[in-house]
Amino acid sequence: AEAEALLGRPIVNRGVNGEASFDMVARVKEDVLSLQPACVVILAGSNDALRGGVRWAETETSLLALAAAVEEVGAQVVFGLPPALDDPAAEERLKRQRAWIKEEAPRRGWTLIDFFTPLLDPATGRIRSQLTVDGVHPTREGYRRMGQAAAEVLAGLGFGSSGAQKGK
Repeated sequence: AEAEALLGRPIVNRGVNGEASFDMVARVKEDVLSLQPACVVILAGSNDALRGGVRWAETETSLLALAAAVEEVGAQVVFGLPPALDDPAAEERLKRQRAWIKEEAPRRGWTLIDFFTPLLDPATGRIRSQLTVDGVHPTREGYRRMGQAAAEVLAGLGFGSSGAQKGK
């Protein structure tokens, strides 16, 4: 809602709480790409890390598959850096993922939205306690900050109300 209001254009959120990245791959064509988006923001991996049984190689494969599907229809790939968590084991896993995304994005022409820094408590390296309801999910203020981060990047790509892209 925050990004939509700041950009002055509709944004369709097809995220499903609790889904792993491989769940997203299974439904991206029907649930997302069928809408003919000009841009797709991919925020995935936190649930993979929290589940513990999903290996990094599986998450990496899913992230690459999501990006390839988006690129195949000519839409802009935008990866979100997952927010910090209050789970040390999952957070270690996400550090690896964030580093991978930061390395791969420039090589592959992907854009990044930093959802990590706006929610980070630099003293602990975890999500700020006042910005989470349970150590994983942001509060309303946490989501507002994420929306601001998204709006800033998407506006820079020309997706604001005054900069329609690809006729969308």
